[in-house]
Formats: sequence, structure tokens, C-alpha cells
Amino acid sequence: PASAACRPLIQQLVSFLKQIFTGATDQFSSTESMMFQNMGQCSGVSQVLSALLQCSREIADTAYRGNFVAFLADAMFFSSFTDAWQVHAQARELISLLFDGLLWKGVEGTAGLALGNFVSANGHIDLILDHERASHSISNVAWFLKRTSPGWDTKMQIYYLWRILRSRKGCKLLCRHPHADLVVAGLITGVRHATVEDNEVLSLLQCFLEDDDTRPVVLRGASPGLLFEGICELLSLGEADLCEPSCSLAQALLDATGPGALLTWSGAAKFIGVLSRKPQGKEIVDAVVPIMQWEPALTAALSIEYKRIWISDQIMVAGPGEAVEIRVDRRELLQGVLESLRDAKSFRHGVRFKFVGDETGSGDGHRRECFRLVTAALCDLEFGLFKSMDGGRTLHP
Repeated sequence: PASAACRPLIQQLVSFLKQIFTGATDQFSSTESMMFQNMGQCSGVSQVLSALLQCSREIADTAYRGNFVAFLADAMFFSSFTDAWQVHAQARELISLLFDGLLWKGVEGTAGLALGNFVSANGHIDLILDHERASHSISNVAWFLKRTSPGWDTKMQIYYLWRILRSRKGCKLLCRHPHADLVVAGLITGVRHATVEDNEVLSLLQCFLEDDDTRPVVLRGASPGLLFEGICELLSLGEADLCEPSCSLAQALLDATGPGALLTWSGAAKFIGVLSRKPQGKEIVDAVVPIMQWEPALTAALSIEYKRIWISDQIMVAGPGEAVEIRVDRRELLQGVLESLRDAKSFRHGVRFKFVGDETGSGDGHRRECFRLVTAALCDLEFGLFKSMDGGRTLHP
């Protein structure tokens, strides 16, 4: 047991270990072997852990806890250390201590990082998911996300969830958890705060939407609308490297809800407009265009570039074919043309116009004449499609 006189020295030693490993992780690929050898390999590393756990039971000082957990977080970057600690007699006690650390003031994010690194080094996920307090750790994260504004600490706790809940066993744990809704609410809040370095929240929610057990948890209540809102805001920021994971999450949400959830959402026009301006969003917009094309507010939000590409895609075809012939009456020109234009696919091989009546022929001249007459009819102020504020010199929709 650590005497009162020894505790300051112990705290300094732990702080020293933390500083060493913080520097080592910057070049961990070249320093892991050296660190492991210098600490006595498996037996030495195990003795260090035993001593640290003993001290942690006796020293409740906040600074000590912070240095201890920070040392663990950095040391667990190295697979050799986590391998040694995985078989340690007190491995479950170590994990339990880090579970508590998720709510230790000033240590919350570092504890999440340590647990996440423990899993990432060599995939020691079962030690955590099979732990008798695994559900307790999820509750700790849920409570922390509820009461804490998004920042580094919340991202590190989400990193821990990302490491353990994407597995089949992890998804089952979440869907049965009494605080699952609280976890999902915290994740959705974190979507708009994702960065290139810390975007695990996006792939974690995507995983939940693609899993049969966790999907209903994400789709409860107002969550789909809040998730659409978060993705829309994130895409609006214009961070290029976040477009692909953001659009992948949006696609998973649409697959889970169907397009109606997006089109009836109050922010649909803004979201569709943002998606139409992103290369990764084109496929999503393509899927909803057939449904939304009769909604002026939604189609108006589409970018000009997207409309150009969409129209080109509709009329392009690789194989040969015959141009379609449209018969129009000069007395009912617009009605005849509009009726013939309902199926865009029929014009993939071109179009010929033929005026009914005494006129003959259907060549280029007739096509130009028809387009001229249609344009004039559409621009006629009495038709009502355009208006003019200067006597007809300029037109406005």
C-alpha cells in the first residue's frame, strides 16, 4: 500500500510515464519494440499495471487519475502492451476502472480514448463486451453525451462506442440497452460537429441504420428529421473530405426510411439543393427526382449543373434508333407539344416535327420553326409563365 509520504513520488512517476508515452506515440511504429523491451517485456509491463491498479485504489487525486488514464490511453496504442494486459490477472479490473473513468471529471474523454485504443490495437473487443459492466459503460457514455456540449471529450467517448458497437454483438447490446435512445440522441447531436480527423460518429450511425436490430432505435420519434438536419448542416460547411461519409450516412438513412421521409421533412429543399451540388450526392438525388419533380419548391432547389446532367442522362443512349415524329397543330401548338414531351426517354434518338394540315415535310426547317413558335408562345405575357416590368423588353418568371 502506498504511504502518504510515497504518494507524491508515485504521482510524479505516473506523470513521467505519461510524458514518455505521449512522445512515443508520435512515432509508435518505430518505438514500440524499444518501449516494450525497456519496460521488461510481458513480465515488466504486467508488474507496472499491477502497481498502477493498486495505487489507483488508494489515490483518488484528480491529477493522478488524469495522468494514469492518459498513460493507459497512450500505452494502448502499442499492441504489445495491450496483448500483455489482455492476459493480466486484473484485466477486468483495468477495464472496470476505465469504465468509471468515463465519468471522472477532467478524464472523461481520455478514458474513452484508452478504451478505444485497447480495442483497436489487436481487436480485444470481447474483453469489453463480455465484461459484466459493459452495459454500465454504455450508460456512462449516454449520460456524458447528454450533459456535455460537443467537443474533444465527447468525440473520444464516441470513438469508444465506434470501436465496440459496430460488431454484431455490440449492436445487440445497444438495441437491448435501456439508455439506447439517449446514446442515439448524443450521436445525432455530434453529427454536425464531425471533423476530418474525428468522424467516427458518421460511420457508427450508418452501421446502426444498416443493422436490423439497431435500425428501429435510430428511427424512433424525431430522430430521422434531426439526423437529416445534422447531415445537411455538415454538408453545407463544404469540407470536401467529409462529403463521402456524410452522403453514405444520408443514403443509409434514405434506404431505412424511404424517400418520403426526406421529401416531407421541413428542410427538404435545402438538403436536396446541397446534395445536388456534391458529386457524392448525385445518386441520392437521382433516386428522389422521379417523386419530387412535380414539387416546384424542391425542383427549384436543384443546382443548374445537376439539372443539365440529369437531362443529358435522360436523353443519352448508346444504341442506334429512329427519331420520334411529333405531329402538331399550329392552332393548338403548346398543347400538342407538351402532350408529346411527357416521356423523355422517347427522344433519345432525336425528334422530328410535322405540322398537321396542308403542309408537307418534317425536316430541320420544320423543327426550327416549331421551336421558334413554342418559344414565342411560352414568352407571351398573356400565357402567364413570365412577367415584364419594362414593357416586354425583359422577362421574369
